[in-house]
Amino acid sequence: MEKNLAITIDAFAIEGNLISPKIEMQLEKESIFGIYSDVAKINYLTKQLASYSKIHIELRENGMYHRLTVNEYINFVKGLYHSSVENTSLLQLLDFIDRRNVRLEKLTYSEKQRLRLIPCYINEKPIQVIEEPFQNLDEHSKRTVLNCLLSLKEKQKTVILLSNNMEDVFLASDFVFRLDSKGLHKLDVKEEEPLMIEKSETGPIRFEKIPTKRNEKIILFNPPEIDYIESVEGEVSVYVGGEGYPCSMTLNELEQKLTPFGFFRCHRSYIVNLQKVREIITWTRNSYSLSLHTSEENIVPLSKNKLVELKRIIGI
Repeated sequence: MEKNLAITIDAFAIEGNLISPKIEMQLEKESIFGIYSDVAKINYLTKQLASYSKIHIELRENGMYHRLTVNEYINFVKGLYHSSVENTSLLQLLDFIDRRNVRLEKLTYSEKQRLRLIPCYINEKPIQVIEEPFQNLDEHSKRTVLNCLLSLKEKQKTVILLSNNMEDVFLASDFVFRLDSKGLHKLDVKEEEPLMIEKSETGPIRFEKIPTKRNEKIILFNPPEIDYIESVEGEVSVYVGGEGYPCSMTLNELEQKLTPFGFFRCHRSYIVNLQKVREIITWTRNSYSLSLHTSEENIVPLSKNKLVELKRIIGI
């Protein structure tokens, strides 16, 4: 397989509404790529990726022959792909050693979902696309699936995980992307470690990204990516593309850091990106809100005492 493989997906629209934009990806060998998006975009993406000869697609709802035992099912799948992989290694990989003679109809949902990774492991294609690998799995099955994905990397395969759950994407991915109507956005994901901003001889380094946390990882967002920030009972969440990400910074700290980037403290519990504001809504003489032009329909409150300041900022 080449060191990098380029994938291009054409834009897709229904009745003039853009469902998925044109997508271009460079895939590295022996890596796991996670793509988070809504169901419609994921469905379109899987159909388009299926046209690539080097890609195997494993859908969440792929059918099974429930009268077969686990061992018989493995033999059936091996026959489809002309594989010589030993059954014992697959049973160990997916933790079915003690249940090899159990019929599929007797398995739990999580166990059945583990079995659907067998084609990914034994087919010869260099790229494996897996839809919702962790959805509704018990914790044991999640760990088993994660180990299987790591084994695919060891077999020098590239894996693409598609999910509408951001947390599931973070479980195994080396690179995480968010797909919305404006394109494919790479998220800056790092293993959790102290965030050090050191001083140099010329002064402190200016660190502009906003750190958030999800699944023991730190995710860094550029200010323009952020839609708004909310504080509820002292817990601060940074909202990007309809998803909330916990942030350890206080609202006051975020206000000071983000004001130069066009953010505005519109309420004691909210900071908004003014570039995302589409409309100032007047509900009553003393009640106002801001409607945001984002991938999701978002409304944030605007305090009456902030209205005059906002009008001054925007020049009305």
